[in-house]
Formats: sequence, C-alpha cells, structure tokens
Amino acid sequence: MARNYTVRTKILRPVADVFNAIVSSNKLCSYFTDRSSGDLREGMEIVWHWSAYGDFPVVVNKIVANELIELALDTKKWGKTKRKAYGVKVIFEFEKLDDGNTMLSISEAGWKSDVDGLKGSHDNCSGWTHMAMCLKAWVEHGIDLR
Repeated sequence: MARNYTVRTKILRPVADVFNAIVSSNKLCSYFTDRSSGDLREGMEIVWHWSAYGDFPVVVNKIVANELIELALDTKKWGKTKRKAYGVKVIFEFEKLDDGNTMLSISEAGWKSDVDGLKGSHDNCSGWTHMAMCLKAWVEHGIDLR
C-alpha cells in the first residue's frame, strides 16, 4: 500500500526513549493526548481523548520494540469521512542514528483521493507533525508545548 505522506524529525534521544514515549499512555499524556485508555499493545483498541476534540480510537496492528508501531484508524470514527468509513494505517518508524539519537518517521497509507480523503490526510499530516514536535520538545527538554 502506497503511503500518502511521511513526516520525519530527528530526536536527540536514544530510540528506546522515543519509542516508550509513544507506547506508554502516561508518557503520551504528558505531551500529546489528554487521556489514553491504555498503553499501546498489539491487537488492542486504544482510545485517545482530547478535551477540545473528543475520543479517537486506534487499533494497534503491530509493534516491533524500538523499530515500528503500526496503528489503524477508522476514517468515520475520526470524523474525516461523512458517508463511508474505511481504514487508514498510521506507521511510526524508529531509526537509530550513528550518534545514538533517533530519526522518527510517521506515515499514513490508505487515504482515498476524493475531497474527504485529501482533506483528512492533510488534517492528519498536520496533526502528526504537531505530535512529533511536541514529542521532541518533551523527550529532549521536558517541555509540554500544548
């Protein structure tokens, strides 16, 4: 499946620190969500909540420690499509760099090229970029950018 987009950022921390900041609900709530129904575990549906936006469920398809997190989202449950729901993959990839830091890549795949799909993918691209920058600030400096 072709990816609709990928955002990347270098984070000045080891891969394990970056990976754990995403899979741990306590850590994720320190910089990104207001609440999470649990840690990311393969096969689980987790609900992320933001006071300003509501609940957003994700299904954890695959986890490879310190390498990969693959989630699935339902476009209708995420408020991106009005009529027909379909699944979109969210892919987090972690690359250990020579200097001991991490290159984080976040991609989505599966968006349709209709008006709703293009708007949804652009909205989510912006959201994942925001998440990556908030993660970077929190992991590197303990700063909550929210």
